[in-house]
Amino acid sequence: MTKISLGAKRLLAAALVSLLSAGTLAASFPEKPIILIVPQSPGSVADIMARLVGKALGEQLGQSVVVENRAGASGIIGAQAVARARPDGYTLLIGSVSTHGLLSGTEKNLAYDPVKDFAPISQLNDSPLALVVNPASGINTLSEFVAAAKAQPGHLSYASAGNGSGSRFTIELLRMQAKLDMIHVPYRSPMEAVRAVVAGEGSIASPSIPSVPDLIRAGRLRALAVTGDKRSSLLPDVPTTAEAGYPSVVFTSWTGLFAPAGTPQPVVEKINQAVRKALKDPSVVKGIEEGGASVVSNSPAAFASFVRAEVQKWTKAAQDAGIRSE
Repeated sequence: MTKISLGAKRLLAAALVSLLSAGTLAASFPEKPIILIVPQSPGSVADIMARLVGKALGEQLGQSVVVENRAGASGIIGAQAVARARPDGYTLLIGSVSTHGLLSGTEKNLAYDPVKDFAPISQLNDSPLALVVNPASGINTLSEFVAAAKAQPGHLSYASAGNGSGSRFTIELLRMQAKLDMIHVPYRSPMEAVRAVVAGEGSIASPSIPSVPDLIRAGRLRALAVTGDKRSSLLPDVPTTAEAGYPSVVFTSWTGLFAPAGTPQPVVEKINQAVRKALKDPSVVKGIEEGGASVVSNSPAAFASFVRAEVQKWTKAAQDAGIRSE
């Protein structure tokens, strides 16, 4: 019989105690309200998702979920706050393709590691964006916009919600495929970028679909295309980028739930199960779909794999587009 050293016995005992402690913690979790940090401003897609899912999640866990907006630096401020939070499940993040994908390619010294500093819980949704212009431009199709940009190299501008935002990357994909020379003008929020186009200060923008139908009906914006693989129910008459002749310009904006790295796995699993149930709530499903998005839920392991792939994909895209920190 193989003898086990005293040191090995102590390590085994410590591991067993840790496992039992984690199990006990999960059984009693949560014992107080959960803080759900949104790294964008009120009214953003992430904020809407947080309030929609947070309410249902709180009902499943039997505790209130308090949404806290910590906007700034394209989501870096809020994400960093959660990365540094105590890993006990009481501070969570509504992360996104920006915080856990795009920023990895645009920021040389990102204040957190999107893979190592977080425990992924579950994806929540995904949705395409829209490419919009001011109707006064006289541009009616994406091909017409490309032609106008080529006729005036270095003249037209694209308004975005920031250097590491999906609204920037979408137009970078268009710029690369069509070989366009345009000026990037970053704003502090998605709606500021939209307002710039409405005011004629920007030539094109790529906001979330729910933010544009009212402005389109009012004649203040015109949608040229949507960036998903199928048309949006909110803009059924607007073609996809592939239908418009630009199949490489595909971008879906997603949100997901994260805890700080080191959060006990039983707690992560318990929150994941609550999220899955919350995402089956008819009112939650309706709210997500009315926002032009699709419900997505997965296991912590599957979501972690997805996030790693997103970081790799968008880091390469940033390099290909020549995007640097600004």
